[in-house]
Amino acid sequence: MAENMEEEMRIENKTSDEDSMSDDSDSSESDENKEQDEAYIRELEKELSKNPYVYNKHVELIKKLRETGDFQRLWSAREAMQQLFPLSEELWLEWLRDEIPLVSEQEERDKVEKLFENAVKDYLSVPIWLEYVQFAIGGMGSDDGRQRVTDVFERAVTAAGLHVTQGANIWEAYREYENAVLAGLMPQAGAVVSKEQEEAFTAQSNKIHSLFKRQLAVPLMDMEETFAEYKEWVGGLVDPEVEKAFNRALAMLEKVKPYEDELLAKHQMQEPSLLEAYNKYLDFELLEGDPARIQCLFERALQENCLQPDLWLRYTKYLDEKLKIGSISMVAYERALRNVPWSAKLWCNYILMLERTSQPFETVKATMDKALAAGFTEAADYQTVWTVYCDYLRRRINWNAGKFWRIRNWREYIERAVDHLYENFGTEGDPDASLRQFWANIEARHCSNLERARELWNQVMQEGYGSQASMWMAYYHLERACGDAGHCRRILQQALNSVTDWPEYITKAYIDFEREEGHLEQYELACSRCEAQLARINERRAKAAEKEAVLKEQKKQQRTVGKAQKKAEKGQENVDISKIEKVQGKDTVTRNSSEKLVGRWSATVTGAHSVNATNRKRKVEEDDGAQGFKVPALPGATLPAAKKVKQDEDLSENVDHGEFVHHDSSKDNITAFVSNLNFEVGEDRLREVFGECGEITEVRLVKNYKGKSKGYAYVEFTQPSEVLAALKKDRQMLDNRPIFVSRCEDRSSGRHQTHFKFATAMEKNKLFVRGLPFTCTVQDLEAIFGQHGKLKDVRLVTYRNGSSKGLAYIEYENEVRLLAYIIPNFLFGAISNPPPRKAPQGQTSQVPTLGSGKKDTEMRGKARTQVMLMPRAVQRGEVKPTKSSGPTGKSSTSAEPHSSGDTSNTSLSNADFRKMLLK
Repeated sequence: MAENMEEEMRIENKTSDEDSMSDDSDSSESDENKEQDEAYIRELEKELSKNPYVYNKHVELIKKLRETGDFQRLWSAREAMQQLFPLSEELWLEWLRDEIPLVSEQEERDKVEKLFENAVKDYLSVPIWLEYVQFAIGGMGSDDGRQRVTDVFERAVTAAGLHVTQGANIWEAYREYENAVLAGLMPQAGAVVSKEQEEAFTAQSNKIHSLFKRQLAVPLMDMEETFAEYKEWVGGLVDPEVEKAFNRALAMLEKVKPYEDELLAKHQMQEPSLLEAYNKYLDFELLEGDPARIQCLFERALQENCLQPDLWLRYTKYLDEKLKIGSISMVAYERALRNVPWSAKLWCNYILMLERTSQPFETVKATMDKALAAGFTEAADYQTVWTVYCDYLRRRINWNAGKFWRIRNWREYIERAVDHLYENFGTEGDPDASLRQFWANIEARHCSNLERARELWNQVMQEGYGSQASMWMAYYHLERACGDAGHCRRILQQALNSVTDWPEYITKAYIDFEREEGHLEQYELACSRCEAQLARINERRAKAAEKEAVLKEQKKQQRTVGKAQKKAEKGQENVDISKIEKVQGKDTVTRNSSEKLVGRWSATVTGAHSVNATNRKRKVEEDDGAQGFKVPALPGATLPAAKKVKQDEDLSENVDHGEFVHHDSSKDNITAFVSNLNFEVGEDRLREVFGECGEITEVRLVKNYKGKSKGYAYVEFTQPSEVLAALKKDRQMLDNRPIFVSRCEDRSSGRHQTHFKFATAMEKNKLFVRGLPFTCTVQDLEAIFGQHGKLKDVRLVTYRNGSSKGLAYIEYENEVRLLAYIIPNFLFGAISNPPPRKAPQGQTSQVPTLGSGKKDTEMRGKARTQVMLMPRAVQRGEVKPTKSSGPTGKSSTSAEPHSSGDTSNTSLSNADFRKMLLK
């Protein structure tokens, strides 16, 4: 017995020691995690202190602080984020649900109630309103608690009671609360009911009846159930007015159901944007014209599309033009600019709304300062905002009251606007000098300060606008209205010598002015100057037109030469050489002279780089100079690859045939050749795709003379191993087209032996499937065949344009078993076992064909054109003599013809030829 007790004590001590060690280990691990979390939190706080406008960093900081349970810092982080950004429904609910359990005093309740007020301002959210009313019910112990609950419920049904899909939740919560109050007024059995109690009970009952009546007049989902509940509540005695309103609402619900169904379908498909569906819905509601429903639908749309400036613009425009309630519009603009502060149009409309509602100057000025701090990216945005604000300042001036401080204020800001735009964007800040034109017009017309107006216009003309007739005419019209004839004449004379875009406009204005204001000598002088200037301008125009015609003719000649070269490249020997020589200014040309001509054409071609990939021969001829065009070899002519020929000046001038890619053959080991590209794919897209393989030094996309892609490119990496990674992307789809990726090699010196990249023997783990629908995708195949084993690769065979051939290879990790079980009935499938491929020939063979001479064959096999009209039996060589019986019945000896088909020495009968053909 004692031994058993000792054994038990040893076990207990051992267990306690192990538990102690485990606790110490867990404690140390927990401390280490806390240190890591604290370091990460400090890093996030440091980043936000440098740039507080990073939304995701705020979210991450809040999440991490919530995990650590540091509620004091968590409150500060949430407060800082809420000051800068509107919070989503999820963030608000999380915050509120964290704070509500901690409420113990009235001060804390007021703090949480303030949070609710901020939450319902950001976006329309039925769950937040439900949380708000529930929180308000929890505070009914105060003197005005019941009234505050009623106020919150009324605000909730006003804001969200028209929400077709979720609004019924608010109404039902409201009625449930009022029913609970009614139950509290119910007298106990046997008790004497006083008159005051009876009146209170009746008033509460009427209040619930009013709630039913209000709810049933609103088109909401499942409103038939609410009507059935109402009938039960009134004991079947339905108010005719309530039933009539219910039928109208039900009819409206049928109208809006298609729009609600579309939104629900898009929600279920998890589409990122519902803006198009909401815009259709809004179009319908705007036609119906119910302001409350329209406003509620706008709020629903904005909750899910809060970063769409166009939607905010549409909402605020509706409020400005239809509702015209300044307080509602102001709140909407403030919310809009918290969501999309980069919209200059919204800032301008906000300033105009503030002016329309007679807001104080300090409010408008503060709004303008916020707009300038919003950080627009385009100069046009700043110009638009400055223009609207300067217009506002100008309208504040009463020119008859003599308030000169407002004029000084306007001058100060318009000068600040001009300087701001010029310092930050140069002449692009105000490309039409509209602000200075506006400034000069006000100075001249309202301030009678012509000298300042002329200074402004002279500044404009000296900044590059002097060649534009419209600018000179604006200056002239201002001087004509406010100045004198001398300055008008001077402006027109300067314009005559400066304008290049529309001189006829200036000459007409100059002559008309002298007809009205000048004497005979001045009129004749104006006519002679205008005639001389127009003559010079017409001469320049004629030269420019002649030069343009020459360039056009040169391009036409280049196209003609290019067409002839393409025909020559295709192997047509009967090239019209005289046509080519005629283009070059000669009447006749021999085959030898055409070789010289090709040499002249190839003056800028310094080398040839041909690349063979995906069992096709591709040639890329590159330019090593600034201008030039590619020239394939004509039949009978050779194009030297290394020899440089002096370029003929007549041909090199104004040649614009393409954009050439310079290639360094020493970098072939770190360069991948990509072809069969979609013509819409650019260099940035290639960098994005191949950036996964390694660091890209350069992407050289080959383009034609119009600057459009030719469908192939060179991708240069820093390491050869990165090229190997790029080769794995061969045959991958890029913008619905398979790309061919191969090594970049100089193969112009001779034939290149290509290697088939797939296995040619039986592969028991790979299925060959044919008969697929042409719409079948790789994802479809993975879904079908992935049920029967772990897939290693799925390869859909396609044409060069990306269209499916109806074939596929399904490769599993392990050997395929139960083939009949795997392959669907409508498909044909088998273990991959392709027929043996013909070995590539080491030397070029020649096959006699019909016409076009003899065609070379390569590893692909025989050339296509190989039809022979001579029977194969006739092509055979000599055969042994055969005996046949002659007409007399004696045996006679004859021989079959030779392979040449010559039958001059032996005559055969038709029966003999028939026998040979049947063999």
